[in-house]
Amino acid sequence: MRTAAAILLVICALTAGLSESMRLKTREKELVVFRDALAALKSAAAYTAGDLCALLALCGDNAFLRQIRWDWDLIAAWEQTAQRFFTCRADRALAVAFIHGYGKTDLEGQLAYMTLFETRVQAALQEAKQNIASKCKLYTALGLFSGTAAALVLI
Repeated sequence: MRTAAAILLVICALTAGLSESMRLKTREKELVVFRDALAALKSAAAYTAGDLCALLALCGDNAFLRQIRWDWDLIAAWEQTAQRFFTCRADRALAVAFIHGYGKTDLEGQLAYMTLFETRVQAALQEAKQNIASKCKLYTALGLFSGTAAALVLI
């Protein structure tokens, strides 16, 4: 009975470590999608000079932009989509900061603004990749070690 409980404890702790590793990888995927969304919006803005609603219609194939549903308040819809889409609070804040500053200048200013946010998202993406490289194995090993230690105490 104790052996089965100890094995279950090791498996649960290992699963917790693997789950944390997957969270880091999910953050990277979310940032890649958002980076691609900004690039698509920037490209569409450069060629059409349309408003944000028109740009969203052109860029509807992006996983982040496709989730934005608005009736009358596009900013609120963008914020709600960011809340649902991102698992990391800092990434949500970055997406929300983008929409609050967008559209305040002429076309050249908007393109520069989008470039600024592409750079910020790229920096966050680099940080996410570094976290994956340095912490994934650590979380897995820590889960295995803590589960094994708890199992040894139990036995």
